[in-house]
Amino acid sequence: MNEYKSLERQVDMYDIGDGLTLMNIIEKNQYGQIKSVDIYIGAEREKFCSVGHVEGLDQSGVQFDYYKYVKLIQTNLQRYLNIYYIQNV
Repeated sequence: MNEYKSLERQVDMYDIGDGLTLMNIIEKNQYGQIKSVDIYIGAEREKFCSVGHVEGLDQSGVQFDYYKYVKLIQTNLQRYLNIYYIQNV
């Protein structure tokens, strides 16, 4: 089992209604820059399903704003919910 320091991994959770939670798992490099974001949707005490992933965010030339990304997720929330429901049929 890998142990992660809080500087390497961060978890943000958002209540999206109907008893569901959207969870972003943010992985950072040794300099504190975001490397990747995994997006999961699920309900508490039930399984969470992966509905999105983006990586390579710490590569040179990549400009990434996490807060703009969260707004993009909110804008496209129905797509992520569709992916969640397809996986849980």
